[in-house]
Amino acid sequence: MPELTGGEAVVRMLELHGLEFAFGMAGYQPLPYYDALARQRSIRHILIRDEKHGAFMADGYARIRNRPAVADATLGPGATNLISGLAESFGASIPMIALTGEVNSLISGRAATQESDQFGMIKPTVKMTVPIDRIERVPELVRRAFAVANGGRPGPVHLNVREDVMHGRFDFQESDLYATPEATGAAMRPVRPDAPAIERAAALLRRARRPVMLVGGGIHLSEGWSEVQRLAELTGMPVATTMSGKGALAETHPLSVGVFGRYSRFGNDLIKAADVLLVVGCKLGEISTSRWTLLPEGAAIIQIDIDPTELGKVYQTQVGIWADARLALAGLAEALESDRHAMAPRAREQATEIAGRRAAWEQEAAANYGSDERPIHNARLLRDLRSVLPDDAIVVADGGFAAHWSGLLFETRMPGRSYIANRGHAAIGYGLSGAIGAKLAAPGRVVVALCGDNGFAMALAEMETSRRIGAPVVCVVIDNQALGYVKALQHGLYDGRFISVDFLDVDYGAVARNFGCFGARVDDPAHLGPVLRDAIESGETAVIDVMVTTDASRMLPGIDARAVSKEPAGR
Repeated sequence: MPELTGGEAVVRMLELHGLEFAFGMAGYQPLPYYDALARQRSIRHILIRDEKHGAFMADGYARIRNRPAVADATLGPGATNLISGLAESFGASIPMIALTGEVNSLISGRAATQESDQFGMIKPTVKMTVPIDRIERVPELVRRAFAVANGGRPGPVHLNVREDVMHGRFDFQESDLYATPEATGAAMRPVRPDAPAIERAAALLRRARRPVMLVGGGIHLSEGWSEVQRLAELTGMPVATTMSGKGALAETHPLSVGVFGRYSRFGNDLIKAADVLLVVGCKLGEISTSRWTLLPEGAAIIQIDIDPTELGKVYQTQVGIWADARLALAGLAEALESDRHAMAPRAREQATEIAGRRAAWEQEAAANYGSDERPIHNARLLRDLRSVLPDDAIVVADGGFAAHWSGLLFETRMPGRSYIANRGHAAIGYGLSGAIGAKLAAPGRVVVALCGDNGFAMALAEMETSRRIGAPVVCVVIDNQALGYVKALQHGLYDGRFISVDFLDVDYGAVARNFGCFGARVDDPAHLGPVLRDAIESGETAVIDVMVTTDASRMLPGIDARAVSKEPAGR
């Protein structure tokens, strides 16, 4: 076999693992990798404007496809720019391969240009960081990276490749260049549940009077949506989700009660009255538990997670099930199938309660959904957006208000990952880039990014990326001319004393037009629907700058557990 450079060997291994996309920006050290990419046709490389946003794009892609992409960078500032994106993927359990250049081993430690301890800096944000210091080990270590990224609880893996490895040459044998089949496709999580644990959990659910299912983002990694619906319908359990878990059950389903935790429609009330909680792929973190104040002390907890360290981590668990969520839910449904008739009266009672609570909430929320106020109410924005989007559209919500308002008020209409919020690390600036990644993963679906004005400003150069690569997304900018979330917290905590939260007014629709994109600004709610429809139908990268309230007392969609709002906005 002819000799390969290290860069060629890396690309050959990526091809063997079925890689579809890599996102990044070159420097000297990874040039052989780039040259090898230029001479193949199975991997598409996307040039980005900032490495952080390349990692966000890889993350958004992986959430839809459930398989890793590559985020690549040269050494030094290129590598360190990846850290925010890697921290997001690590916290959200999203598979990714981060590929970075490194200084030549002959000059390491001699103050080489851009040399830094990138290995040490990146290590806390990945499942594993793998130094490739010998060219002959490239195939072995790329295989390891994919196995670790996809295996168990997924996450990012860092491959740190030295200059002398990338530029060196080695006569590989054909037998060296192979991929492990189990590591090439969707993430590997075939951990089957322990049968006695399933039976203990089923026994608790049989006896329960008011069970509730709490579902987190792990359900999307498992693709266990039909199993959620089957078990919910079998037992009559209401299903509440975290923001990451939205879509576990279509929120139009009679047993869906929407999100729970910091912001809730009526799910929190059901949780507080529950006697059994079935927790599925959910870490029970700060937001979902309203700072660990939500779950009732007397409720028995059944917890299903692919990561055994999550079981009973914060709350005592009566039954912990270390397993793939889909397999565990299927096992529970099987164990309870014969009890369907015995559970029917309880199921009818809970269904009646859910319907009553939903009707009351919808009546309370109707005024905001239909509001004609100016500036535009966030609920009106989300209602009009929902009305113009197809059911299978993907909404990517940036950190901050974009996620908080949409998590509560935007309704998913089909099971599956049609709503993405970057809750792993919640970095502002994810929305546009994550949406581009999602669009590449699902080119036939409409993809919308919901961004605050500052989050959009952090990423706006990637509009050019979206346009250049033919991945059109619609970006809706929720424009309050402020760091809105911080301003609302300052209002609640410090009686309206503000510092470093306000921006000048920028017309982001006009900015978009200067990038050659569709751009518009909307300050009249009557124009919202038509402009949103025009943006979607244009088929172009589009930005709709929507003017919302600048009044800090009305910015939150509820009451944050960390501050007492003087005048909380209506749901």
